[in-house]
Amino acid sequence: MATGTVMWLLSQLPAQAEGTDFSQGSFSKESYYVTLGLFLLSVPGLWSQIKRAPKAKRVRKTFETQGPQHKGALPLDQRARQIFAYFKKYNYDVKDAGDVIRFTGNYKASRGQAAALTFYVFMGLGSTALVLSIAAPFGGTYWYALTLLSPLAGGYYWQRGSRVEEVAVKMVTADDDSTTDIVVEGDQEEVTRMSKELQLVEKGKVYVKGLLE
Repeated sequence: MATGTVMWLLSQLPAQAEGTDFSQGSFSKESYYVTLGLFLLSVPGLWSQIKRAPKAKRVRKTFETQGPQHKGALPLDQRARQIFAYFKKYNYDVKDAGDVIRFTGNYKASRGQAAALTFYVFMGLGSTALVLSIAAPFGGTYWYALTLLSPLAGGYYWQRGSRVEEVAVKMVTADDDSTTDIVVEGDQEEVTRMSKELQLVEKGKVYVKGLLE
């Protein structure tokens, strides 16, 4: 039903533009089409953004470290203990310890992400209300009351954002022992945090220290 309403409004906007006397109003035809563009950009993806927010964005990255051939390189067993210690620190449990080590843990919803989602939806509904106040002037400024619905988006995320997360890790050493690849697959935020804390460099890239390091 919501999709049908949006499609009806989209079909009416061009006709409304042609039938509006812009010379008598406080806005121009150009500004009308700017707001129409805002409408087209915000409304179709708004619900999709809300639905995607609680779900994990899984990525697979390969980090390259020095292999056993190099003097001073971290031994493989010590590297493995380092990875185990990292996941234990964040309350992950070992699900499988074969060639591919799988860790599972509870991911808690983020207050910051809930607040950010609420803000994005607030701006999207504000753009929608702006267009509706022109396309359907009978609602006047009351269309802006739609922005009061934005906290519901944060609530939706907060209720569904906590989940069981799984991270898979595999270590592969080159035949000449020159390098060891650490392949990690899991939630993007977790993989990023792990690489920062363990100072892992993604394969093919160069680590550059920050100004505060």
